[in-house]
Amino acid sequence: MGEPFSIDDVDRDAYGELRDSLIFIQRNEQLSMAIEKIQKSLDVACQEYKNYGNFTFEEKARYDALLAYSVNSLIWMYQKLTGATELADSIKHELGRVKVAMERTKEVHESVTERPRLDQQAAKRFIRAGLYDANKPEKSTDTPPNKKIRFDD
Repeated sequence: MGEPFSIDDVDRDAYGELRDSLIFIQRNEQLSMAIEKIQKSLDVACQEYKNYGNFTFEEKARYDALLAYSVNSLIWMYQKLTGATELADSIKHELGRVKVAMERTKEVHESVTERPRLDQQAAKRFIRAGLYDANKPEKSTDTPPNKKIRFDD
């Protein structure tokens, strides 16, 4: 589950008759760690719910996806533990859908924030000003021409 797991860190006596079944102990500890991670996520989500009305659309989409994934994960674990495999498969399909939605939300966020934006009008002005035009006379750096011409009579 991301965190290193060592069978030496576990109190095997707490498992009673199953203390010699290393596979059972390992799977049970991994399940416990997964449930703890989901519980932490749900605790954070519950604390943030009071600000839900002030969330942007993107934050609401991320929040809703997090809750859907967390709750569906817990239901899937429960169904697998109780042996209801037909319901667990439909929930697993729903988890896949939520995961796709979370990835899409991430893609939208990255496209908005990480992609540099080009000011097209400014770029056109830079290009137009930088191009050499043979038909256009070059401006001299001498004094500007007088707009009013005086004639001496």
